Amino acid sequence: MDLYKSGEVINQKYRILDILGKGGIGITYLAENLETNKNLALKVLFLRRINDWKKIELFEREGQILYQLNHPAIPSYFDYFKIETDKDNSFYIAQQLAPGKSLQELIESGWNPDESEVKDIAIQILDILIYLHSFSPPIIHRDIKPQNIIRDENGKVFLVDFGAVADTYHNTVTGGSTVVGTFGYMAPEQFRGKAFPSTDLYGLGTTLLYLLTKKHPSDLPQKHLKIDFRSQINVSQNFADWLNKLIEPVAEDRFTNAEIALAVLQGKEALDNYLTKRPRKPKHTSIRLQKNRDKLQIDIPSGNFQSNYRLILTITFLVFNGFLLLIFLTVIQYFSFMDFPYIVFFICFLVPCLIVGCLKFSELIINPLSNIKYIIIKNKDFLIFSYQKKLFFWHYHISEETYRFGSNIFKKYLRKRLDSMKFSLTINERRWLKSEIDNFIK
Repeated sequence: MDLYKSGEVINQKYRILDILGKGGIGITYLAENLETNKNLALKVLFLRRINDWKKIELFEREGQILYQLNHPAIPSYFDYFKIETDKDNSFYIAQQLAPGKSLQELIESGWNPDESEVKDIAIQILDILIYLHSFSPPIIHRDIKPQNIIRDENGKVFLVDFGAVADTYHNTVTGGSTVVGTFGYMAPEQFRGKAFPSTDLYGLGTTLLYLLTKKHPSDLPQKHLKIDFRSQINVSQNFADWLNKLIEPVAEDRFTNAEIALAVLQGKEALDNYLTKRPRKPKHTSIRLQKNRDKLQIDIPSGNFQSNYRLILTITFLVFNGFLLLIFLTVIQYFSFMDFPYIVFFICFLVPCLIVGCLKFSELIINPLSNIKYIIIKNKDFLIFSYQKKLFFWHYHISEETYRFGSNIFKKYLRKRLDSMKFSLTINERRWLKSEIDNFIK
């Protein structure tokens, strides 16, 4: 039988007192340590209920992660063991009992927190996240929700249930794609098996919305695939803007880390510094952009003159330069260079015009007729930039350069490259690409 009765003793050390919570494959009990006479939480995983062996690995890693944590708002890890019987094998984690009730229990019992109380909870959780994310690789909780935050009578909160975090190391190092989290509180990237420090910020944001609206995040209205909560809550404009930043669907659009989010919430940083509105991809552009966490690739196809105006300008440029060349040849054939006026005319007018024409020929003609590819790769503290030009079957420009992350030289170099493409890109395309590059290299 899976359920232990009150009074039963497990492993000759823990006496069962009550049930704290139940899940699909396990139960968390309120238990007493017979050696110390102190109460604790005893989490039990039953092998017979498991249809995915991955859950055992996650459970064991939860114990390993809890063992290395030392934070006053994270219940301490005491013990990990397993018991084998003829009927079943069970796995156990004993840890400190977080005093109080979960935020979900408090809301369901009628608690109605005001803005200051919600802010206080946010500040405390952000402090915990700063600690977790300081590890290398970062420990990402991945399941921040009202059920996993305990609040005591004095307003102190505790973050519990590190079952979802257990696979973070596997995901970071080996590229695993386990989907872990709770629907409604999960950031969009979690559905792809990905998690970043900003993933926990999304979970915090949706949890705070639950406190303010008393509604599950999936029940709130949405606009452009994003929770549209402003009509559902009554808080200050600054706090609403801050919340809005936490729940951005795209990870790169949220605060970069919990430290920045906390600094902005406490007024130490201006929110406006992080509210840059990213230009959207132009509707009819033929430019292809592919991006993940470590690589950005931009493909600009050939024939990108963009408008009849620019095509006419290009043709005019060719005709004008042809006319200048004709004058130049005429001067050479029919006039003597010993005549001073012609020398002045040649040096001061024709030569500069021909030089400028040759320099602009690449921007006006070659670039629009070429396939151009930009590739930026993040490699630890460095950015690798690859730039390729292909005119029909001829690769006439290939370069690869490495810059230190955050280098101003790199930013100037990219700006110069984009400016050289001004006859191949519309103004909106240039703004869009610049925004995408700036956000990628932040």
